[in-house]
Amino acid sequence: MQPEHPDNVPSRVFRLCEACGRPTPAQLPDCVNCGARSLQAFVANDQARAEQRFARAYFSRATPLTYAILVANLLIYVVMTIVAGGNLIQNLVFGVDPATLIAFGAKTNELLGQRGEWFRLVTPIFIHGGLIHIFSNSYALWIVGPQVERLYGSTRFALIYLLCGVGGVGGSYIGSMLLHRNPTVPSVGASGAIFGLFGVLAVFGYKYRHELPPTFRKAVGSSVFPVIAINLIIGFSIPVIDNGAHIGGLLCGAILAIAIPYVAPDKERVSSVGLALVGLCIVIVAYCFVLAWKQSSQYLARRPVVLDQFLESVNEANRLLGNSPSSRGDGGPPQKSSADFDRVADRLEALRAPDKKSEEISHEFARILRAQKAALDETSRATRDAKLQANAERFVLASRELRKWIASEGAKIGIVETPGPGKSP
Repeated sequence: MQPEHPDNVPSRVFRLCEACGRPTPAQLPDCVNCGARSLQAFVANDQARAEQRFARAYFSRATPLTYAILVANLLIYVVMTIVAGGNLIQNLVFGVDPATLIAFGAKTNELLGQRGEWFRLVTPIFIHGGLIHIFSNSYALWIVGPQVERLYGSTRFALIYLLCGVGGVGGSYIGSMLLHRNPTVPSVGASGAIFGLFGVLAVFGYKYRHELPPTFRKAVGSSVFPVIAINLIIGFSIPVIDNGAHIGGLLCGAILAIAIPYVAPDKERVSSVGLALVGLCIVIVAYCFVLAWKQSSQYLARRPVVLDQFLESVNEANRLLGNSPSSRGDGGPPQKSSADFDRVADRLEALRAPDKKSEEISHEFARILRAQKAALDETSRATRDAKLQANAERFVLASRELRKWIASEGAKIGIVETPGPGKSP
């Protein structure tokens, strides 16, 4: 057996013991001669204990607001799917129609900028446009939300989240304006607020780099910046993603991290001022949704389920009146029973029309249908023909008003006139 070559012998590093002055292995915290602990070992031990204390306090701090926001987002999403009408499963998976989103408070540049509906700076933060949308945002909030809430406490977290969300909506407004996007297209989602939380962590790790335990500081820096970069790249790559909201929220979070000092996990105290601030944030959000609800009727009336019922009833009224003897000019027997006139008239009077003008038109069609039924029931031929002729003139005028409404207001919500008998929409 060959003796081991000196080059293969592992090198040993020694240090001089501060107590006895004799050499001792550097990798050992205690001197092998006198048992005294080195100064470096004391520093390392204190640092380890400080990190353990920070970690215990950090992970023991409650994060109720993060989970309350998650629950609120889910509840609002479920309520929207029910209110939208139509296929519930389809609404749940693919999201509701734009009219329902706007009714619940979605941001559009037209409503926010031109009509001054400022509550739309807040309500979009809690609204989502599909199952994938709310799942991805909820997952991101579930990851980053507790981190920020543990660092700043629930009181300051409430303020940070709300302001970052508003900053995201503002960024979306500015971005859409600069890119000349359609000002009537709704924008929703919590991504602006979530990017704001990422911005808080990014600045926080640098601002408090001398106060935080090294392990925690490295973990924050190594995880936050790649996530921000990747998501911004994805946002610029996919046109439907509102990157303006991401950038607005990110910048707002960075500014807030500079302006708002954090509360050490082991020094948080529940105060009346803090509870009042959380309550104020909740009141602001609730008040904004109340304002959205007050404006909602005009937008809920433009949901597809409402439009379908309106168009179906108006088209059937057109077919009934178009097939009446006076419309054909032959004076022959009616093609529909009197029960059909009453049935369609009842539907026109009961349905929810898209707006006030279309409601007036649908009620006029209902009156014409009832008058047509009464005219057809006349036993005197001369009286019957006179009433039918007068009713035909009313029908022409009502159809003209309907076409005017389609050309002006109906076109804004996707209703167009198609050629056919009676020029029905």
